Amino acid sequence: MSSAIKVRLGALGASLLVLGALVAMATGVTGAYFSDTKEGEIKGTTGSIRIHTSGGTGSNGLHFNFQYLLPGEPQTATVEYKNVGHNSQDVWVVFDPEPLHALNNLGRYGEVTLANSGGTLFHSANLNDNQPPASGYCGSVQYSTEEFSPSGCWPLKEKYKVRSNLSPGSGSYFKFTFGYTTYNGGIGNAAQELPWNIYPPEEPEENWKGNGLPYSVVATQVGVEP
Repeated sequence: MSSAIKVRLGALGASLLVLGALVAMATGVTGAYFSDTKEGEIKGTTGSIRIHTSGGTGSNGLHFNFQYLLPGEPQTATVEYKNVGHNSQDVWVVFDPEPLHALNNLGRYGEVTLANSGGTLFHSANLNDNQPPASGYCGSVQYSTEEFSPSGCWPLKEKYKVRSNLSPGSGSYFKFTFGYTTYNGGIGNAAQELPWNIYPPEEPEENWKGNGLPYSVVATQVGVEP
């Protein structure tokens, strides 16, 4: 074989090697391999936070009626609840702000206790939130936030956690107790029976919006506030 033919064949071989390398790079093939494939799927359902309430009347069992309240004779509403969802939950009681202010306008003429199965969550015999038309005095200091304590003014707040981490299928209760006090004669001698906790407070009858203390029982995901 002549030298010219050998050179051409050598060049052709080199070209084929380069072409093969380029094809391998383009296809990503680096060599022979085996494979085995298994298929799967991820599915699921969302959790559920649901609560059943009872103890009173009405469709949700949450209506209570304090009748013929007198100073020194408190009455109690007991709310029962059960986790009917599939996840653990916290349970809260939440009061409507305007009726709550009417209650917190009573000062030393009203007394409230909120308790659950573990004991007292809140107790006050000086329901003063320092909001108009309240007197604006906590103890001896006007408009002082320092005396918002059991020894001074101690208003009922808008929400309280009555149970933490209630497991599915479990239940418990909380109690709301209210009474007029005999402080300086209490509320006095009423000539007629009036609705309890009229709001807004200190307003003539034509301006009344309602009476009582509307509230909600709220179940939340554990660690979440309503």
